[in-house]
Amino acid sequence: MSKIKELFFRDAFTENRLVSRSDVWKLLDYLNHGGDEGTQFDAKDMGKILNNDQLISLDKVKFELGKHLSAFANTSGGLLALGIKEDKGDKESEEGKVVRVHSKFSLNCYEIEKINIQHLMRALSSAVEPKIDFSVEVVVMEEERVESEDEFRDEFGEESTVSTVIDKGVILIFVEQGLNPPHQVVRNRSYYFRHGESSVPAPHSLVSALFSYRKEPNLHLNLIKYGRPSHYRILISNKGRAPALHSHIILNIYPRIMIEDRPLINQLQIKNTTDGMWSIKCFLGNAKNNFMKFRFRALPGEIVLPEVNEVLFDFPDMGDLLLPGSKNKIKMTADLYCEGFAGHQEFEFF
Repeated sequence: MSKIKELFFRDAFTENRLVSRSDVWKLLDYLNHGGDEGTQFDAKDMGKILNNDQLISLDKVKFELGKHLSAFANTSGGLLALGIKEDKGDKESEEGKVVRVHSKFSLNCYEIEKINIQHLMRALSSAVEPKIDFSVEVVVMEEERVESEDEFRDEFGEESTVSTVIDKGVILIFVEQGLNPPHQVVRNRSYYFRHGESSVPAPHSLVSALFSYRKEPNLHLNLIKYGRPSHYRILISNKGRAPALHSHIILNIYPRIMIEDRPLINQLQIKNTTDGMWSIKCFLGNAKNNFMKFRFRALPGEIVLPEVNEVLFDFPDMGDLLLPGSKNKIKMTADLYCEGFAGHQEFEFF
């Protein structure tokens, strides 16, 4: 959670409620009374993303806001506010030098009815890559009553007009610090970071450094031998720095391993030894297809955390089943997938 989100909007997010206008007024009061917006806040005029019909232009969203999304994600997160106007003033000192005066922030609200939040979310989510973690809040800040030009007669025969209340508000875009930096603007293939109160292009040295901090999952199988009679245990681990989401593992063993006319490994045996976080499908082969295939797919909500070993399943030592002096080898291949990762491993048993 970014500092500005922690200071002014923590209650809204922890209590799972919408951001209120009082939350926004607290932020404006802080900014207008000496508070430092720093690297984690930027205010933009809605006019920058409107088309000629005064509707939100998705192309302008990607172009005008993409660099701020990239900059926040590549630095420490932050808040991009649309509908809040920043007035920057200068004054002349006695020495004749121009000195910056603290900015003043005020509302420059937009008609809520004209906001297609789904279209806006799609434009924001495709503005930078890799994808960033962000949320959008639309907050009604004021109501404007508009009188209709059409007149009608009421039940008493008197002429009257219809009035309509138009809600106006601001759009708050909360951007989290990126897990997989650097994040690039899709439109111009450039990287940005926050420098003071501005989003500026990142130098090559910073981009290279950010790549070294990229947090990605890295699934890996570990094979250990234990017990008497000996058994093998397959462990799945995540050697990366980010949780492995939507994990999917495919194991192929060939030739297939039989005890008389029964497969050595079957689905019931796997279910009895696995950690229970997987949906399992098995193909045990036949005389024509002399191999076995096992597919493990993580159940919804299940993740493989970094530096944690999970038991995939146990099975008897294959080598004990081979005839003495046999040169046959049993081979197992593993294809491992999750969001942001794909890998392949091979094992041999004697």
